[in-house]
Amino acid sequence: MSTATIRDLLRLALPPGSALATHTDDLHKHVGAAVSLRATLPAFPRLRGGELALFSVAQARNLDELLTLPTIVRRLSEVPVAAIAVVGEIDDEALAVAAETELALIQLPPQADLRGVERDIQRLLSDSEVQIERRAAQLYSELTQQVALGDGAEGIVRVTAERTGCAVAFVSADGEVRIQRGLRSLRGVFSALQPPLHFSQTIMDAVVQSHPIGQPSLRLGFLAIAGSVLDRWDELAATQAAAALALELAKQQAVQAAEARVRGDVLRTILSGTIADPASLQEQATEMGYDLQRPHVALVIASSDTRVVIDEVHESLRRLLMRNQLAAPTLIRDNTIVCLCPSDEQMTQPQSLLQTLADNVPVGAGLSTIAPTATQWSRAYDEADQALLLGRQLFGPRSFTSFSDLGVYRLLLELRDSAELQSFYHETLGTLIEHDRNNSGELLQTLEGYFAALGNLHQAADLLHIHRNTLIYRLRRIGEISGLSLKRAEDALALQIALKAHRILMIKR
Repeated sequence: MSTATIRDLLRLALPPGSALATHTDDLHKHVGAAVSLRATLPAFPRLRGGELALFSVAQARNLDELLTLPTIVRRLSEVPVAAIAVVGEIDDEALAVAAETELALIQLPPQADLRGVERDIQRLLSDSEVQIERRAAQLYSELTQQVALGDGAEGIVRVTAERTGCAVAFVSADGEVRIQRGLRSLRGVFSALQPPLHFSQTIMDAVVQSHPIGQPSLRLGFLAIAGSVLDRWDELAATQAAAALALELAKQQAVQAAEARVRGDVLRTILSGTIADPASLQEQATEMGYDLQRPHVALVIASSDTRVVIDEVHESLRRLLMRNQLAAPTLIRDNTIVCLCPSDEQMTQPQSLLQTLADNVPVGAGLSTIAPTATQWSRAYDEADQALLLGRQLFGPRSFTSFSDLGVYRLLLELRDSAELQSFYHETLGTLIEHDRNNSGELLQTLEGYFAALGNLHQAADLLHIHRNTLIYRLRRIGEISGLSLKRAEDALALQIALKAHRILMIKR
């Protein structure tokens, strides 16, 4: 005759919520059959030993007032049965008799149907594979209810841990443990998981399975399960949990996309500088957790690696904001991310946010000066956008450039579209630019090196990797072609400003 342990029954046949009320060693006792309390005396049919007796306290009282649970425990321990599963209160006296007679007691949920429980146990004993498949379908239904009820990934992981008796975790696609429940002694194994995650591996004497969530083209994470031994039920339960998590995460993504559109609309309205109804906008922003009266700094962030698309950067930033519980509206605009980050005068939070983001994805960014209220967000965005553009050209694609650090460039940026700047630029550098273009020359580069070395010929030659005599020759040609002398302070200043204007005017919008 087939048998199953009490642990098997708890996982595969007894109703969800059933729990062992006596010593944990009882989990390994074997059960060969299930019998229910009869409607007439004698209370149970002839028993041979090793059965699970299904007992209802209320039904027994209706049958015979003297037929109490302690009495039944003592009588059935003489058979002996493997365990008694009880619907109703298990009082202290019954627990004491169970401890004395070393008989396992299982508390069933109040709504348990004993006839149905008996059928499920018989199915498990007669054809375990069919019962496991049936139980898996029931588990999936229960897990999808968690999704519908809004318990989310937390509920899915918790229920899976309860139904398997294992440690269970939701692990992100990059290996970060987001949620873990179940056996505390085994939870530490999940932090040792390293991408790429394998289906099955042994970590710290525990077997760990990682079940993928979502399609390979859009991996949403993994459902990891750990135990000293994992069987067919554990694997099937984890598969169902992974499927339920895929539904939950897809729902979350849809909700987040809708929320992002609303947040983006709020931010677009503010950045446009045309706020028709300030009170309504403030109310909408407050519902999203944004304080429009708090000082903010505008960040304009761009990917510095063509292999990393802006959506990946945005998702990484979104996760970072959630982890830090930071309410900062974001918006993808012109292949960059606009983020208005709450800030103190030292801009500690925005700079820390960018540094942490750069640890995860390759980015460059521009930072504005402080915007005391939302009415100045539009100005702050313009500053950050200009700082990003100029910082890329001056310092490279992975630089973080503050608008406040741009110095004279701030003035030139304001004059970028003016006819006066264009005229000054061409009058000062026009002939040098034309010479370099026609002769593949390096006169502009030579000027840059000369001013970078503060006029020191030796240092400038080293910086440009040319001989000192070559540098002197080029400087003489610059004077001849431009008509300006580096020995005259006004001419030298004009050339320096024109070089900086050159950088401004060469920036692609």
